[in-house]
Amino acid sequence: MAPLDRIGSENLPPTSTAWMNPARAIAIVAVVTIHSLGTVVEENYAGMGPDWWVANGFDSAARWSVPVFIMISGALALDPARGNKPRKFLSKRVWRIGIPLVFWTAVYVVFRRFYLLPTDDGWNPGIAILTGSPFVQLYFLYVLAGLTLLTPFFRLLSVHGSRRLQWGTGLIFLGIGMLDQWVSIVFDVGEANIATRFLPMAGFYILGWVLRDVVLSPRGVVLAWLALAGAIAMTIVWAGLGPGEKPWIFPYEYLSPGVVIASLAAYLLLHHHMNTGFRLLHWFYPYSFGVFLLHPLLLYPLRNEMGLPTTVPGVILHAIVMPIVYTIICAAITWLAVKIPGVRAVFGEGGPRNPHSKPNPRVPRARKSTSAPKTDTDTTSA
Repeated sequence: MAPLDRIGSENLPPTSTAWMNPARAIAIVAVVTIHSLGTVVEENYAGMGPDWWVANGFDSAARWSVPVFIMISGALALDPARGNKPRKFLSKRVWRIGIPLVFWTAVYVVFRRFYLLPTDDGWNPGIAILTGSPFVQLYFLYVLAGLTLLTPFFRLLSVHGSRRLQWGTGLIFLGIGMLDQWVSIVFDVGEANIATRFLPMAGFYILGWVLRDVVLSPRGVVLAWLALAGAIAMTIVWAGLGPGEKPWIFPYEYLSPGVVIASLAAYLLLHHHMNTGFRLLHWFYPYSFGVFLLHPLLLYPLRNEMGLPTTVPGVILHAIVMPIVYTIICAAITWLAVKIPGVRAVFGEGGPRNPHSKPNPRVPRARKSTSAPKTDTDTTSA
């Protein structure tokens, strides 16, 4: 605990949050890449040929994306400047998270039951929902829902707690989450469910606020890039050469050591590199939640038609080209869908946020307040 004693008690001066929109726009493509390659990494593991190593490399390099989404959500939700009363805050999140969670859970239960597993009588949709992960990407909504319920209490840290206390709390939660994941996966002890799935990610949520206003020095940028590259290399090697029958499982988990380091480094680097510009990504960001919700409905049928790649060029196609294709198509569908009043709510647009608003011009740092631009207020983009 000695390093915590050297941390000051005051929060850092607020910085612009405009970088979060392009950061999430890039991260959603990385999420689609993970899902595009997941089956390839699993099915092609036995041969461990060049195609598998390339897939392993792309998958490992994209794993920072989900924790960064959690961190950005925490950075925005725990901002004391927002000052929402718990009832008001939670009522807004019913529109942003609750309605999409219920609707898309039903959609993907039907999709899995009648398209992916039409002959599997052993799959129970009720049990799948109780695990808090009824489909490949929907666990994120269950995680975010749990974190949302605790946000009014976590916000007491940013309002009344010293920076030292915030750091300590975030690191303790992160350490507990890492230990929980290591024990549950390596030793097959315990399993996350609908009530507990969010808890291991709480450390990322809190640290997103703690690190939000950290501005890297030139030396810090170099060190962060070295940490990111080293962590990705660790995941690649560990996934391919680690012990166990299927060593690709644990290193890819979002609370494995390599992914944790990569996520923290990526968060700081995105803040550094995306503070200005990237107008196209600002425009795209409001549709990223729709990409998150829709892309499996497009990805699985197309990949089934194409077949899993068994060559390096095929893997690159599924790692780079197809995720961009899925993203563009799903963004276009979302752009149309949120124009329809009866459909907006299932895309998290039932509340006041306007997905068509342009990003506000960046205010010079010396004059910037702690409030975020309108396009930064949503916390449901993964």
